[in-house]
Amino acid sequence: MNWEEYIQIWDTSWIQLVDIRQHVIRRQSKQQHILPASCFIFVVRGQGVIWLDGNRHPLERFFVLHAGKGSSIKFEVGHEDVTYYYILYRGTISTKASKTILKSYHINNPFHLQYACKPISPVVLYRHAESMYEEWNRRPAMERFQAKIHFYQFVHTLVQQLQLQVVAPKDTDLVEQIIQYIHKHYYEPISLESMAEVWNYSIQYLSRQFKRRTGRSPIEYVIQTRMAKAKELLIQTDATVQEIAVNVGYSDVFYFTRLFKKQVGTTPVQYKNKVKTGLIVSDSPWQEFLSSMGKYSSACYIDDDNHYQLKLEGDKQMLKGIETKKGLMLMLVLTLLLAACGNGNTSRNSNAGAEPTQSKPSNQAIEKTGLRKIATVMGDVNVPANPQRVVVDWDLGPVLAVGVTPVGASNTQLEYSQFLKPFLDETVQDIGAEGSISFEKVLELAPDVIITWNKDAYSNYSKIAPTVLFDTSKYATIQEEITAMGEILDREEEAKQFVADFEKRKIAAREKINNVIAKDATISIVDYITVEKFLMVIGNQGERGGRATYDILGLNPAPKVQSEIIDKEMSRVEVSWETVNDYVGDYVIVLTVKDKEPPKLPATWKMLDAVKNNRIIEIDMEKYFAADSYSSLLQAEDIADKLSKLASSK
Repeated sequence: MNWEEYIQIWDTSWIQLVDIRQHVIRRQSKQQHILPASCFIFVVRGQGVIWLDGNRHPLERFFVLHAGKGSSIKFEVGHEDVTYYYILYRGTISTKASKTILKSYHINNPFHLQYACKPISPVVLYRHAESMYEEWNRRPAMERFQAKIHFYQFVHTLVQQLQLQVVAPKDTDLVEQIIQYIHKHYYEPISLESMAEVWNYSIQYLSRQFKRRTGRSPIEYVIQTRMAKAKELLIQTDATVQEIAVNVGYSDVFYFTRLFKKQVGTTPVQYKNKVKTGLIVSDSPWQEFLSSMGKYSSACYIDDDNHYQLKLEGDKQMLKGIETKKGLMLMLVLTLLLAACGNGNTSRNSNAGAEPTQSKPSNQAIEKTGLRKIATVMGDVNVPANPQRVVVDWDLGPVLAVGVTPVGASNTQLEYSQFLKPFLDETVQDIGAEGSISFEKVLELAPDVIITWNKDAYSNYSKIAPTVLFDTSKYATIQEEITAMGEILDREEEAKQFVADFEKRKIAAREKINNVIAKDATISIVDYITVEKFLMVIGNQGERGGRATYDILGLNPAPKVQSEIIDKEMSRVEVSWETVNDYVGDYVIVLTVKDKEPPKLPATWKMLDAVKNNRIIEIDMEKYFAADSYSSLLQAEDIADKLSKLASSK
């Protein structure tokens, strides 16, 4: 990878600062750890040695080193203290990047590359690092955002110098890193998923690279590592098999024994006895195992000067102008936007996290501050009057219901709130899937207010903009839910209008059904396509059409559905095919999945009265995924239409 490609990837990526610290390592001491994220280390004082994944580098004044998540770092300090900046960050390529950039990223992820140098103009870098550190540790969101600008400037300046010094980045030895990680953590739970998360690669890629280099899968290597350590403990200690099993990562001694016999050919006790009687000669099975790995045997660091080291060239060249990248300009512009949005918001509560109650300041106060104070069970939150830029990570329907089109929403809602798509436009930005929201993307959108359901994400959101936790479980009715959202977004009149319209549409949908089915008829919602060997029966907790069917349309559930699911406030239950008749009503709503064939249904299903008389309607599970108030209303109208058509077809 050349540095031009490197910067292009940075320009199309989302960058999140994780931490910025200034460390001091005292003289005649050592320090070692695994990097939890991509990292810049910038030494400003002192001398020593730094080992990066077994490669030795001189640790001296104004030395810069970059490495990726999972890299092993070890400092060895001589006769004077070493002071350095420790800058942790995460980078994720945008899915909208060009194919050329994406290909370059996947071949050489710049956030994992290793490179080091002594820059030719270190004072400029020092100025950026110092400013970055000071802004970051002031804590408020605006200062931390300013720290990110200094971070971009630090990277931009550094790359300029690396270009002039013809410094080449070294690809991270992924396999070596994984091996070192396994040797250090073999006694802990290790899975492909956990390793993929540590190195930010897909499970398939990580496994393929590891097997190509070593001839075995990562999990096979974990097992072999544990067995080698177990053999050493059997030989060199009097530990019991139970104690050894726990020591190498197995809580189940019987499982460990079976695995040991499969790998070694004997049980642990038999192995110990054979070593004692001389049938097996092995004093150091652990060292033999390491040696068998050849160049991958190092679990620690190689004390050898003949390793890859970067050469410095052109130490007297002057920096030439390189065009400022779009990413830096974007950060500067967004800073101004956020500063404008946050103007006057001096009392943001970072601890608020519950649904709003009806507590509003006077109109005079609104005119003075441009803010409205919303009381919550955890404190007051100041939200803007008439917010224009709203980000919502889950409850998209209520936001649209009060006439607000958000600037950003979760990918999960954008993809699966099918009934809401006609009310969305292309301006709504994807902030990531539920469970992996990109706070970087949210920050870029410069929201006035953020609506979230997630208490765990609240602290991160509140650093970006005023944030309100919207807990729909606190509202007894859809009308209360919409009214509350209207208060949050300063759209009370729009909320009243939606509630009035909701009542009219609900009555119309119910009348449509009452005209075609008996008032005492029962109905059930079932899923047999995503489960095996049993039937899933749905309650009224919102998901999969339950809220639309039972709460809005007011249809009667089968008695068992009422007593075993709805009354117990459960969302669904699994029932055996033998008892299916107890849960299925006069009509059945069957959930379907596109392009997925239903299983072969048993006779107990085919003998149901609703099935024999074709009182079945099908609904698409993907379309009925969302359970917000607006989606549920639209789903109810759709079900009413389907039941009406079913009746008219007879």
